[in-house]
Order: sequence, then C-alpha cells, then structure tokens
Amino acid sequence: MRLRTPTKSSAATAAALLLFITELAAASGAVLGIDLGQEFIKAALVKPGIPLEIVLTKDTKRKEASAIGFKPSSDPTKEGEFNFPERLYGADAVALAARFPHDVYPNLKQLLGKSVYDDLVATYSGRYPALSLLPSELGSTATFKTESAPTGKFLVEQLIAMQLKAVVVQAQALAGPNSGKIRDVVFTVPAFFTAEEKRALTTAAELAELKVMSMVTDGLAVGINYATTRTFDEKVPEYHIVYDMGAGSTTATVLKFQGMSVKDVGRFNKTVQDVQVLGVGYDTTLGGDLFNQKVVDLLLTDFTESTKGKNALEGVADPKKAVRTNGRAAAKLWREATRSRQILSANTDTIASVESLYEDVDFRSGKITRAAFEESLLELAPRITDPIFDALAKAKITLDQVNSIIVHGGAVRTPFVGKKLEEIMGGPDKISKNVNSDEAAVFGATFKGAGESGSFKVKDIRTHDVNPYPVSVKYRRDSASEKDTSQQIFPAGSSPASQKIAGFPHKGDFEFSLVHNLPPRLNDPKQRPGTEELLLVKTENVTESIKKLTGTVGCPENDITAKFSLYLSKNTGIPTVGKGWVECTVEVLPEPEKKEGEGIVDGVKGLFGFGKKKDDEQASESSASASSSSSSSSKSKKSKSTSTSSAAASSGTADAEPKLIKKTERIPVKFTVSPLGFPQLPAQAKKDMIAEIKSFDVHDASRRALEETRNELEAFTYKARELLTEESFVAASPSNIREKYSALLEEAGDWLYGDGFHASLDDVKSKFKALKDIHNPIMSRRYEHAQRDEKVSSLREAVDQTKTLIKALTDVAPPVKDATDELDDTVPEPPKEAIYTPEEIAGLVKSFEDVEQWLETQVAAQAKLDLSIDPVLTVKEIEAKMKDMNKVVMDMVQKKMKAAEKEAKEKARIEKEAAKKKAEEEKAAKKAAKEAAAKEAASEGETPAEESPEATKEEAKEDVKDEL
Repeated sequence: MRLRTPTKSSAATAAALLLFITELAAASGAVLGIDLGQEFIKAALVKPGIPLEIVLTKDTKRKEASAIGFKPSSDPTKEGEFNFPERLYGADAVALAARFPHDVYPNLKQLLGKSVYDDLVATYSGRYPALSLLPSELGSTATFKTESAPTGKFLVEQLIAMQLKAVVVQAQALAGPNSGKIRDVVFTVPAFFTAEEKRALTTAAELAELKVMSMVTDGLAVGINYATTRTFDEKVPEYHIVYDMGAGSTTATVLKFQGMSVKDVGRFNKTVQDVQVLGVGYDTTLGGDLFNQKVVDLLLTDFTESTKGKNALEGVADPKKAVRTNGRAAAKLWREATRSRQILSANTDTIASVESLYEDVDFRSGKITRAAFEESLLELAPRITDPIFDALAKAKITLDQVNSIIVHGGAVRTPFVGKKLEEIMGGPDKISKNVNSDEAAVFGATFKGAGESGSFKVKDIRTHDVNPYPVSVKYRRDSASEKDTSQQIFPAGSSPASQKIAGFPHKGDFEFSLVHNLPPRLNDPKQRPGTEELLLVKTENVTESIKKLTGTVGCPENDITAKFSLYLSKNTGIPTVGKGWVECTVEVLPEPEKKEGEGIVDGVKGLFGFGKKKDDEQASESSASASSSSSSSSKSKKSKSTSTSSAAASSGTADAEPKLIKKTERIPVKFTVSPLGFPQLPAQAKKDMIAEIKSFDVHDASRRALEETRNELEAFTYKARELLTEESFVAASPSNIREKYSALLEEAGDWLYGDGFHASLDDVKSKFKALKDIHNPIMSRRYEHAQRDEKVSSLREAVDQTKTLIKALTDVAPPVKDATDELDDTVPEPPKEAIYTPEEIAGLVKSFEDVEQWLETQVAAQAKLDLSIDPVLTVKEIEAKMKDMNKVVMDMVQKKMKAAEKEAKEKARIEKEAAKKKAEEEKAAKKAAKEAAAKEAASEGETPAEESPEATKEEAKEDVKDEL
C-alpha cells in the first residue's frame, strides 16, 4: 500500500503547527534550577541566550545564605494599619540575628513537612531559642509566632516562598527586562525526603507563584552534571559514589554510568549516556551543623570557665544552659562557631572572638586546635562512612567495583571527613574532585529541566532515579476485621513512573490507604519502623458493579476481583492512584469472522484511528479507566451486543458447535482520593498567603524607592552647596534666586535628619522637586554659556566649508580640444549634462546665507544679555541648524554621486558598442579578403585550396566569440 503524498493544505497545516510549537517553546523557555540547601541556596538559569548560568545574589555572590529576617520598621504606626517590617535575605539576615534573634529564620529546610513535636524541630528550637514555635491551626506542622506577620504567625512554607521569590527576582535580572516571567522550576531534594516534605516544598513554590517541573535527588543531579562532559563505554559500565555532606544531612548515592545505543530517526541508531541510581544510603542529621555544634560546645566550655564568664554567670545554676537559651548569645555563638570551623578546615588552630556575648561581657577564647575539634568528632566517625556501606548493600555491589567517590557539599571540606573517606578507599586516588562541590547539583538539576522542557537541545542523558521507601496498601478484609492487612506494592528502590496493579478481595465498597514504610529513627532506642500515611481511597460503586457482573454477565461472585492501578509520580516519586475497576473472566462464543472486503478497509481505518477498531479500543480503555463518570448503561449495551453477535454466529453455524473463549469483563470503579498526613492548605488560605506575600513585596519596593530618593536628595544637597561657590554657577544665577536656593538647601539638609526622617516618599519627592525647580534653569544657563562659543564657531566653519563645497560641486569645466582630436580613434566621451539646475544652486546658496544671517543676528542679540538671563541663542538651536545644513550637503553629494554613476554606465555602454562595431568591421574585412583571393585564383585557372578542419573549427570559434 502506498501512502498518499501530503497535499499543500496538509503541509501548510503542519508548518503552522510547527511554528505554533516553536513559539510556545520560546515563550516558556526559561527554566530555573534551585538547590535549596539547609545553609545556602544556589540557583541556575537556562533560557534562550543564557546557556546554564549561576544566578548571582544582589552582592554578586554565587550562593546565598538560607535565611530570612525581619527588621522592625522605623515609621510611626498608623491606627488600624499594619506597619510592615523590612525583609532581609541571606547574609544580611544572618547579620541581623545578633540584634533581632526572634525575627531571623535560618535553615528552614529541615522544618518542611515536620510536626512541631518532631525531634528535628526540637533540635532546631534548642539551636535558635529566641524563635517561638507552635503548632499550625491546620495541623501540627511548625509555625512561627511573630509580630512581623499581619496575622501574627508565619508558616514555614510562607517564609521559604519569600526566599524563593527573592531568588526569582535575581533570576529575572539575569534574564533581562523583556524575557517574561520565570515560572518553571526544578528543585534538588535529598533522597530521603518524604512525601510530606515534598508536598510542603511544592506548597512553598505555589505560594511563590512557581510551577514545579520536577524534583531531582541530590546524588542524581551531581551525576547528571558529571555525565555532561563525559562519554561512557557501552560494554563496561562505571560505578561511582556521590558522597554529599551538606549542613544538615549526608547521602551516599551509588550511580552506574554507561553508554547505550538506542534507535534514532529512521534506520539509524545513536549513543546516549545512561545514569542509573542503584542504591542510596543516608544520615538525616549528620552534617556541617552538627560539626558547628561541637565547636559551640568547645567555646561554651571556654567561656563558662573563664574569669569574665564566671563573673557574668555568678549565681546561675546552669551557666551553659543560661547562655544557650539566651537568644542573642546563642545567635552570636553559633555564628562564631561556624566561622571557626571553616578556618580549622584550612588551618591547624584559631581563636574565636565574640563582642558582648552575655551580659555585655566580651569573649575571647583560648587557642582552638584542629586536634581538639577532631577529638570531639570521634563519636561521629562511624556515621560518616555508614551511608556509603548502606548504599553499596542496596546496590548489590562491592567497594572494589567502585571507580571513585565524587564528593559534594560544603562539609566534605572538613579534613576529618576526608580522612575517613580515604581510609575506606585506600588512599586519596579514588576521591574525585572533578565536579564543583557547591554547584554541581544545581547545574545537573537545571540541565535535566532544560531537557524535559522541550525548549532546548541538550546532550541526551537518560536518568533512572529510585524511591528509597517501600510503598504498601493497608486495608481491612471486612467490617469484622480488627487489624489492617498490609500488602507491599512497590519495594524500596523502585523507579519513579513505575506502575503496579493491586488486587483486593472485597465484594462490596471498601477503602484502603497508601503508606510509606519508613526506617526507624536514629534516636529511637527500640528502633521501631515508622510509616507515613499518604492517601486514603474510598470506593463508591463496587457493590453495584459486582451485582451487575453476577446478574447480567453471569460471573460467579468468588471470581470477581477489585483492582487498582498505582504508580509513582515521574516528577516527584510520590505514590498516586490511577484507575480502579472490578473484573471477572467468563466464557463466551467467539465473534463472527469479518466479511470479505472489510479487512483492508477496516485495517487502514484502524491504523489511522478511525472506524470500529478505534471505537473498540476506546471502549476497552473506558472500561479500565478510573473515571467516576462511566455509567452502567454503556456496559449493558456492550453485553447485549456481545450476546447478539454470539447468537448470529450460532445461527450461521448450526451444524458445527463453536468453541467457547475466555473474555474479561470490566466495570470502572468510582472512587475518591483524600490526602492523609498533615491537612493540605485550603485554596482560600493559599490565596490569602499569596496576597500577604505580595503586600510585603509592594512595601519593600516602596521602601527601596524611598531610600534611594532620600540618598539622592542627600547627595544632591552636598553637591549643590559646592556649586554655590563656583564662578560659572554664580554668573548664571541672579543673586536673589541664589539666596533663596541656598536657604532651601539648608532647610532640606536639616529636614532630612529631623522631621523628614520618617517622611513618606511623596514628601521627599516634593522637597526634591522644589530644589530642582530652581537648580535646573541655572544649570541649563550654565551649560549654554559653556558650550555656546564652541558651537557658534563650529557653525560658522561649517557655513564656510559648505560654500566651498557648493562651488566645487557646481563648477563643471568644458572639455578642451586640440588638433589631434580628429585623428584620435578612441571611444568618444558621452556628452556631459549639468548636475544642478541654476534654480537649485540659487536655492542652496540662499539657504546658507539665511543661516549665516540668522547666526550673526542671534549672536549680536545674545551679547547684549546678562549671563543670569535665559539665552536667546541656545545650543539646541545651533545643533538643529547644523543638522539641516548637513542634510542639504549630503543631498548634494548624493546627487553628484548618482550623476557620476550614470555617466560611468553610459561610458561603459558606448565602449561596448564601439568594440562590437570594430569586431564586425574586422570580420567583414577578413571575409572580403578571402573572397578576393578566391576570385583571383579562379581567374588564373587554379583550384582554390581547401581549408583544413582545424582552421574551420578555429574560424567557427571566432564567429561564436564575435557573436557573444
């Protein structure tokens, strides 16, 4: 069968569709990758024109501290209105913690999706004692009580949303002013993140008005970045461990890298790079913060045992607890401990210093050595390497098979950690530092997002992540059952986008839940496994559907099974419910064979999605779908159709008993899905929070504008005072105006540091305008006086030069003939025409004379005016006259050039005609000579000699050349 050639109409439609897709891709091309770390946030942007670039902070740094702070407003509070505080991010917020520890919120990532009663939340509260944590009204998730919020509290997701919006602002600045809003975002997340943590992060992104494309585990993101610049063998795979130790946690990810040949366009194959996660091990609390805590303990011991410390803490029952629970002291001590630990990573000792640590007592520690620090870390040594061995066990490979350990994260720079890694790998040779330990994850995630967006052509890297937790369904077999039945559906290590079908024994409506089976908590002495409830599914029509199958179809009740398709989300790995149905298998008569002539037509229709085949497929899909809108009437019709066709087949083949075949009958199940765990944020509450965040955005923008205007006004007053003493400024301003201006400047300066300190933006602009109304005219006259003489000289010079140019362009010398001209056989020159008419020349001369006369008149008038009076001859007017003159001159030059071009073309034409005429004359003379020679030979009785073939050919060639 031949395929029909596409018509012009179909080709045009395809082109239009391609154009639409291209435009759509360009419109949604920007992808923002965010590595939301516990201590730092990194972001990378990819868009048309920006090939994967780090988003810099406002201080042009490549990473921002994960902190947000609120500084109380200095503006007076208006009755009935909320006085918005000033928001600070990153390093500015961290610096604010010493003054306002109760309103600075660092390291919020560890609180996502956590109950306020969780051990990690308790640890966070002990580390930042000034913060007030309480359960949320929507559940037990952590919420901060604060006067900086219009509602008196901030959700963790709300604060993270503000941080995300600050990152987006910087990304928009990188993208450019006409790039459209950045919406699509890809997050890196730890491999151990639960569904609750992922949901909380998604909520934070929605509050920031971002769309989450996907979430990539940290280890896989680093692996993608590692693979972007490498090509792997198709036969021999490479095994690498990505060891990622950040501020709050540690993960080890075993990755398999291998080249893979896949089918490309047509009959060709292509090689792609395949990155597969084989196993993951982790420690959810081991990281830089735990190391910082060890330094805090060392500093706290030093302070409480020092003389100053003892005096300050005299009479306190528990001195260390007193310092730990003091908000300002704890914030200062934590900041200095972080700095000291980082110094000890590069030096063998350091000294810590904290100003006014406790009760206005300054603290200067003794020498802190790296040896003492590492001694305090000895108890953590097994935990440093345990994630690696856990990952290897899950990957089912040995350490000998590992090519290298790829290190990532800030805490891996701690020498104690590096030693432990070298010990298990047998030296530093297998410790790979080929990736950027800070930025590899965010680059890898952004690269993956660019590939998934469809807007960019990137290196083909196939990835396979894993879900670290097993997924089970829990249900009760009947109403009399007192215990839940648990059935594992997805084992640990299942890949996102995996799909399974779960069967249930129920003969009536029932409910079941999806749960994550979690490992025991680290600090649980009994090491009891945990669970995370995910979804609750309730059926609605199982009882009714079973009655239909038993009554209409004739299925035995014991053969009927309820089934649900379950899958792991491709983007987040969270388990989700697909379809539900009840089914049974019955024996029916086979359908009659197709009539002759129907096969090819129906086959073609089926191939292109038309006709009965398509309808049957749609019916089959409908029967297996989870849509609750399917009705039993369509199923009844289908059963009747089957019976009718079977009867027809029986009547047509009465002599032969047909064989029965097995057929599966399905009825879709209607069901509802409700999320379990912490209650989800209601739609209205989400809208209110988005509006609240926007209100903060508006006030921040207004505050920045006010600060910028105040700074401009302050700088203006200083500069204007200096101008009052300059001779040119004095000359351009009348004395009375200058005195008024001086008084206003003094008043504005005093006002800025007095009543104007709390003034509104409009008031500051009003003060600024009053000064500029006097300042600008003076500066304009000053500028005119400084530039006028030079501009006048330039215009006069231009007038003189233009007169000379006009004379040169209009003078055409007549040709001079001598006695030899009549004997000259050269090509005659074409007749020359006048380029400019007398009227045009007269008009040009008059225009420049008018300019000259206008200039002299205005110069004379300006000379009579005082410098403090507005000029009658302005620089702008002079420049306009020069522009007009230049235009006229250019028009004349263009006309001259066109005339010369025309003359050259005419000369070329005459030369060509002369050459042609000469060639014709030479040809005619040659022919005449030949004929004369022939006649002479004939008169003498001689036979004319025949020309050789070569001569004839040469003559023919010459004729062709002449014709050309």
